[in-house]
Amino acid sequence: MRRKITISFLTVIVVSSLLILLLTLTSIYFIIFSKNKVMTDSPNFTLSFGLHIDSKGNEISISKKGQQLLKDRNAFIQILDNDGYEVFELYKPDDAPMHYSPAQIVHSHMYSDTIKGYTIFVASPSSNSNLSYIIGFPSTEISKHTFDYEYNLFALLIKFTLLVLFISIIVFVITGSIFGKKLTNPIVQIIEGVELLSLKIYGIQYKEVGIYSRVFGSLNVLAENLKLSEQERQKNEIMREEWISNISHDLKTPLSTIKGYSEVLSDSDYDVSKEEIIRYSNIMSEKAIYMEEMIEELRLNEKLKHNVLTMHKTKNNLTKFLRSIVVGILNDPNHSGRQIIFNAPDEAVEYYFDQNLMKRAIENLLFNALIHNNEDVDVIVNLYKQEKITIEITDNGRGIREEDVEKLFNRYYRGTNTKDHKGSGLGMSIAKEVIEAHQGEITVKSQLNIGTTIRITL
Repeated sequence: MRRKITISFLTVIVVSSLLILLLTLTSIYFIIFSKNKVMTDSPNFTLSFGLHIDSKGNEISISKKGQQLLKDRNAFIQILDNDGYEVFELYKPDDAPMHYSPAQIVHSHMYSDTIKGYTIFVASPSSNSNLSYIIGFPSTEISKHTFDYEYNLFALLIKFTLLVLFISIIVFVITGSIFGKKLTNPIVQIIEGVELLSLKIYGIQYKEVGIYSRVFGSLNVLAENLKLSEQERQKNEIMREEWISNISHDLKTPLSTIKGYSEVLSDSDYDVSKEEIIRYSNIMSEKAIYMEEMIEELRLNEKLKHNVLTMHKTKNNLTKFLRSIVVGILNDPNHSGRQIIFNAPDEAVEYYFDQNLMKRAIENLLFNALIHNNEDVDVIVNLYKQEKITIEITDNGRGIREEDVEKLFNRYYRGTNTKDHKGSGLGMSIAKEVIEAHQGEITVKSQLNIGTTIRITL
């Protein structure tokens, strides 16, 4: 693309230069012998303005059209008698004199800024030869310059310069317009496309043709990706709001229990037995531990999210490590009646990992399989090593819908069958991020009423 653009620019420069040279040479003869002079509109305007001056005796006035013409040009007028005294003025600046000598009139007519900020032109109305008038234009818009030169050489040089400049402008305007259709217009389209994307307008589709075909193709792909990202962001925002509502409710429930029992224990009017104190204290402790675990999970999620978690990797026996996790879960009274089968052909699968984080990830996956399935469901944990280390967690439970599988590891996501389970909704997301922090990969396959398999590759 860079080569095409360079060639196009060079072509325009060469063609423009040749046209300028050709037109200059063919026109120079006529310019040399031409007697025409360029005049600005201001002298003609001044000469013709006498038509708008009406003088009857000593009364002088200017037509409404003339007044408007002066306003449009930010100009002023002074009408003088034969002796140079002002007899009428309109829009005159404060420092303009009331009387002009013949020398002052000539000087003002030749040079700019004789009246500060104005360029002066002088004329006489055809209807009254006893009067003359001065019209001043802002010098920022109209100015005069006097040149003293020998006509034969310098005049030709000026004309030649003006000729070349004029021809150059014409040629470059024409060639630039033609070239702009090929180069500039697509750039404008690209800029407009980027602006539309910045305004989150993604329904644009450009034809991938011309020099910038690749750019237009990339712009189309970018628009589609941004559109999908925006849709995903909106979905995540909805899930995040639902998650905040759920987590607030889940924290408020144990907090209400703790508050209620603490009020009972602190109430002097209520006779609490020793057995009740022990029972209430155990319940409060259990709820506090539950809240502490949820808060810890939120803290861990934030650290993983912002990639600020410090990992302490050591070389460990992964077989022994996984077996201890399975045994620990089965020893938990809440899950003692469940079936978890652990298979590991190799008793010495070694790997460098952070034990605390990896335990959190594996436990999250196992608890997820136990909690969201019936009690008669079997969970199988397989560990084997070939080219890579693979951990499989399989169950023959409810299974997960295809649309839910895609969201399973999203932050804040709670599946449709988790209404009866309280938790942060971050367990699966944390498990995925921990595995990826160990340079691993986690995938999930599931079918409704058949079961789910989660595969970790290290």
